[in-house]
Amino acid sequence: MSSLIIAAAAYIVLALSLVVAIDNLVALYFRDKRTPMDLRVPLGRMIAVSRRYYLRR
Repeated sequence: MSSLIIAAAAYIVLALSLVVAIDNLVALYFRDKRTPMDLRVPLGRMIAVSRRYYLRR
C-alpha cells in the first residue's frame, strides 16, 4: 500500500514539473510586449465609490 502512495506522489510531482516546464517554455516564446497597466487607485476613492454603490441598492 505504501508503494502505491509513493508512486502516486511521484506521478503528481512529475506531472506538475512537466506543466511548469511547458508553461515556462510557452512564456519564453510568447513574450508580452504590452506595458503593464497602472492599477494603483487611491484607497479613499475606492471606499467612496463602494459606498455610493451600496447606498444606491
